[in-house]
Amino acid sequence: GGPRAGGGPGAWAGGLWGGGPPPPPTARAVADALVACGIPLAALRQAPAHRQLGGEGMLYDAESTEGARLNVRVLAAEDRNRDLFFRLARRLLLRHPADPGDQTALGAAEHELLMLVLAGRTGARVAEPVIAYPVTGSSALLVTIGQDAPLPDEEWTDALLGAAWTSVARLQEHRLAHRALRPEHILLAPDGRPRLTAFARAQLNAPPEVLGADLAELLATTAVRVGPSRATACAPAGLGPTALATALPYLQPLALVGPARREVARYDQARAREAAQGARRRTLRPGGRPNLMHDLAEEVRTACDAPAAKPAQLARFTWKSVLGLLGAFLVLHLVLPQLANAPAALDALRDADWWWLLAVVPVTFVSQAFSTCLQLGSVPGRLPFWPTYQVQFGSSFLNRITPGNVGGMALNLRYLQKTGIETGAATASIGVQSLAGAVSNAVVAAVFFAAAGQHHGGVHLDLPAGKYALPVIALVLAAGGLLGLTPPGRRFLREKVWPFLRAAGTTLTGIASDPAKLAIGVVGALGLPLVQIVGLALSLHALGGDLPFVQVGAAYMVARLLANAAPVPGGLGALEAGLIAALTALGVPAGPATSAVLVYRLLTFWLNVPLGGLALGFVRRRGYV
Repeated sequence: GGPRAGGGPGAWAGGLWGGGPPPPPTARAVADALVACGIPLAALRQAPAHRQLGGEGMLYDAESTEGARLNVRVLAAEDRNRDLFFRLARRLLLRHPADPGDQTALGAAEHELLMLVLAGRTGARVAEPVIAYPVTGSSALLVTIGQDAPLPDEEWTDALLGAAWTSVARLQEHRLAHRALRPEHILLAPDGRPRLTAFARAQLNAPPEVLGADLAELLATTAVRVGPSRATACAPAGLGPTALATALPYLQPLALVGPARREVARYDQARAREAAQGARRRTLRPGGRPNLMHDLAEEVRTACDAPAAKPAQLARFTWKSVLGLLGAFLVLHLVLPQLANAPAALDALRDADWWWLLAVVPVTFVSQAFSTCLQLGSVPGRLPFWPTYQVQFGSSFLNRITPGNVGGMALNLRYLQKTGIETGAATASIGVQSLAGAVSNAVVAAVFFAAAGQHHGGVHLDLPAGKYALPVIALVLAAGGLLGLTPPGRRFLREKVWPFLRAAGTTLTGIASDPAKLAIGVVGALGLPLVQIVGLALSLHALGGDLPFVQVGAAYMVARLLANAAPVPGGLGALEAGLIAALTALGVPAGPATSAVLVYRLLTFWLNVPLGGLALGFVRRRGYV
């Protein structure tokens, strides 16, 4: 492997203190290193752009004085730093990331050289390694024999795919995981046969989940190029049906490395757009978004005559674990203080009018119907009512344990994506719902304040806007400069921002051009606060409170607006305190006001927890989210 050069943690830290990592070595430095390691160099030239892969170093073509054609890949410190963040993310998200430890550029090159040697001994066709050697500037190079060519998508024949799977089978038999099995890492040798390359993340004695992820990644990325049916049909010829069936638990996005996951996501998005354009009247179907991993699982089960397999648990954090932690936080910090008022509520229930209390129970179900109407009115396509209603119940459960309704918005976004709506359009729909909710609350509050004769001229909010104006303007200008004046920023605008804005504009145009959509959305937005006011009025009447309906509405809207500023789920605690204070200020005795608020929250807030939890489990089992 040659003598080691600098490039350890100290050199990396020094690069940071100096303003960034050292620049990649020049072609001259690479040529000097090749000569120093004993290769009689005749020519060295940088490979064309279509052969360069981001984050995998700089590729050179070389020729020796003896006529040997060589492939030289130079790995700089910057590439290793980028890989460090990738590995940290995987360790955070996955239960078994199986990534190599912290390595210098030379250590990574030596690891890949060793993996190539061992992979070749398994019988797999791989690039033939020559040497790993340091280059100036904390970089290293890896030399392999031959100048293999990448294959365009249209040139992938069944014979080539089968030969690639044969090499993969040899690796699987010896428990050597490649961990980046994608078509761009399968090159065509001069003899017309494929060879595997890029063993930088390879792992010896790999566990079943890592070997299964290899198969899933190659299946998914070849399916993007040749289609799921053909990709699956070519695999048993080289791998065998029994080994192919072991990929079933790992046909899920978490099994894919970042580039492969993005390929699959773009493929599914393109299919969703084609389906939307081909439909004359777009009727959305829950869980109907094109899903390549699901299609591959069906193809593999058919090809191998295998039963359905439960997806492997790859994520470190699951819905259940996260909700369990949030639920524990909710009980400790929010629920237990509420129990201090339980005796007063129980005493009030002894003299309550139970028929009026029973009339409060439907408020929970009616409010979810209005929420469903708001969702239906904010999507250009046609969503079915009943599945959307179930998703809204699941969203209400998540909103009880996450502040700012973040959990519910995330679930709704996932639901819209699973129906085939693009991410930009789905995000725009969620934004429209939030905006409509804010506007409707303001309108309803204004109407009730006016009707109740409430004047708030003495209330002033001291917001020193000028104090923050200059920093905000400077931050906006700096962000605009980074996005518009740097190549990564322009690429981000071109690939992420503009497609999102176009999708959002299409969503808003589609909604605005449909009067029925607007009517349904308005009914849902206005109905949500009104039905809650009705529930509070019924609770107050059941417990002996006497207050006109318009004053109940004014009290609720004041408390609602104040509770929205509290960073707690559902305004828990803040809404109760605001309602009690507002009702008592309007003349309701403290006892009935406190009891009515607690009972109202029990029947409209806490009842949503078990019902919403059941709904969330149901929509997940049905594949709606």
